[in-house]
Amino acid sequence: MMFKNSCKLFRANFGEVWKLFVFHILSLAFCVGLLAVFYKDYINCADIAAKKAEVASIWETGTFYGSAMSTTLTVIANFIIYFFEALFASNIWKGIYFLIIVAVLLPLLINIGKVVTCELLYGYMSACQKQSFTGTFLKTLKTALAYSSVKVFYALPFEFLILASMWGITRVNNHVFDYFMPFIFVGVSAVLLAFKELFNAGWAPAKVVYDHNVVSSYTIGMRAVLRRWDRIFLTAVVIYLMAIVLAMLLGLYSLIIIIPILPPFLHIFELVAFFSSQGMRFYVDNETILSPKRLEEVDKIEDAKYLI
Repeated sequence: MMFKNSCKLFRANFGEVWKLFVFHILSLAFCVGLLAVFYKDYINCADIAAKKAEVASIWETGTFYGSAMSTTLTVIANFIIYFFEALFASNIWKGIYFLIIVAVLLPLLINIGKVVTCELLYGYMSACQKQSFTGTFLKTLKTALAYSSVKVFYALPFEFLILASMWGITRVNNHVFDYFMPFIFVGVSAVLLAFKELFNAGWAPAKVVYDHNVVSSYTIGMRAVLRRWDRIFLTAVVIYLMAIVLAMLLGLYSLIIIIPILPPFLHIFELVAFFSSQGMRFYVDNETILSPKRLEEVDKIEDAKYLI
């Protein structure tokens, strides 16, 4: 039901998808502009890494099947490693600057866009109300900055776990393993991303709905998510499985569709999960109001102390 209701809300708020996509494009352009200060150094390092990792071989392997996928993932992982080796070997400060822009500033801006989108969706789900993206951005900027600043560093262990797991998969050197690589890659990626989603799903919705501080919002969000953690986790696995498999089957060009659609769909899914876990009524379209089970029907007896 969470997936079905998320799809309905996605259709009803499709205009917000493109607004968020434009915001992401502007955020990326801003970060690229900051990196352009040392663009020659970054391009040189990328050229060195591309030659050492033999990036050209990716286009010779064809589609993402069997050993072809294993080769592609290994080449991509090697390229990233060689790029940072060359970058930090040439100038450590330029390497740190690159990491700050890519790993801190860009996620910070992306998370600000998430808060704005959640605020817009909250207005629609609670009162079927449409709001201005720019006006909402200015109204929630202070709140969004506080949330985003903490979220960036909170997410780092999850990102490291996912990247380390993907790197570990590419280090396996076995001819038989190559043919199982697509299934292992899809399964491990979907489970790890869903695990990360489970520990983040309630945070932004709680912040938007209750307008508490960052720590209190995280506590409220986690408490809500844990009421239905199994459904939320499994639904998140399905969402990521669909996205990854679609990208593998249709190739890199499918990312033109997946990248703009996946983030807002996840934001909607998080709000649906939060509203459902809290027993809050919400609009799924202009004519339909959904009434989830009340908190008394969702909570266990030992959780009754949290009810007012």
